[in-house]
Amino acid sequence: MQELSLLCAALFLPLFPLGMVFNAIFQRSRNAWLRTLLLVAWPLAGLGVLHLAAVTVPAWFALWALLSAALYGVRAVVVREVGIWTGFLATSAWAMVWIALATGLAPGALVLHVLAFSLPLVLLAFMTAEIERRYESAYAGVVAGIAQAQPRLAGVFVVTLLAAIGSPLFPAFFALLDSIVQAAAVAPAIASGVAVVWLMWSWSGIQLLQQLLVGPAAATRCDDIARGMTATYSALLLALLLGGIYISGVML
Repeated sequence: MQELSLLCAALFLPLFPLGMVFNAIFQRSRNAWLRTLLLVAWPLAGLGVLHLAAVTVPAWFALWALLSAALYGVRAVVVREVGIWTGFLATSAWAMVWIALATGLAPGALVLHVLAFSLPLVLLAFMTAEIERRYESAYAGVVAGIAQAQPRLAGVFVVTLLAAIGSPLFPAFFALLDSIVQAAAVAPAIASGVAVVWLMWSWSGIQLLQQLLVGPAAATRCDDIARGMTATYSALLLALLLGGIYISGVML
């Protein structure tokens, strides 16, 4: 029974190869609201399974989780479509949750970890929808020059992506830092691996920004996001920033 519960949880907190299920569903879900539901409910379901089943996570799950996070991190490096990239980053991030579990944290204490990873990706899903609405695609390289054509959209997109890859003071930063600290006390090699995966996220994110923002703007003129929408996104990003500062005192 415990093995079945762990397998079910590994589907919702994706470990390779079970992460293919989430990515297949996420890539076919083009609606931002449906993607939001997936990004929030999918990992919380995994935590719910672990909490209800009260299973003990074997220590070797930390290695499986690190290898899964690294694999999806590598796939994020080579992907150029923002929606697909978001799915790979999500599966890489959620795999990190197993590392904290294997090093002793209770499932209920990891809700903040999951939300820290998922909420920036929710905003990114809506930013992806904004780009697709204007260009019928969010493929980096095909879509370029956003910084010139839509500076407000570009500015919000940059900050949102930085929040998603765990830049300082955003919630994902402290969730990753907490994972490293927890793992370092038990398995320093695992902690080093988490840091390497974090660098992969940063590398892949910077590549996306460079290809989407730089270069000649599209010949077809597209409207920028409205000032009111810019203010809304900015307020949500500020809330994420304040949330990161708050959870820094809880996690560290």
